[in-house]
Amino acid sequence: AALIATVAFAAAITVPGGLQSEKESKQDTPKNESGTALLIDEAAFKAFVVTNAMAFIFSVCVLTIHFGFQDNILFKLRLWRVSIIYETPPTFGLLGSATVAMVIAFSTGSYVVLKPSHELAIVSYLICPVFFSVMWLILSNKVSVDNI
Repeated sequence: AALIATVAFAAAITVPGGLQSEKESKQDTPKNESGTALLIDEAAFKAFVVTNAMAFIFSVCVLTIHFGFQDNILFKLRLWRVSIIYETPPTFGLLGSATVAMVIAFSTGSYVVLKPSHELAIVSYLICPVFFSVMWLILSNKVSVDNI
């Protein structure tokens, strides 16, 4: 969860395709402001931003829940120990959702940057379906993790 949050944060700060610089914005139309992402109008870039934000939020939620469990003061309370049993499964779901969002963000971010090279764009576009196919095979016990 911490790794996903770190990578998602870094990806949000260093957006794919780069930012409009101040010198370029003076030469272009007033629409392009300094600091605006160059690929802001691309649908794949918008998908990247949304899924990257989802990956960040879900992973931060997992970290918050995890470190809340580690709090010794609350752990001493009996009610808190009982709530751990009921709150642990949602963290697995949130972490799974963060992982899925991270894979989609990676795929869409790669696609939007590599779009001028059609061959590479197609490969980056196929990352998501391949990931979901492999996960489906593993989770449905059709392929053992040891055989991969």
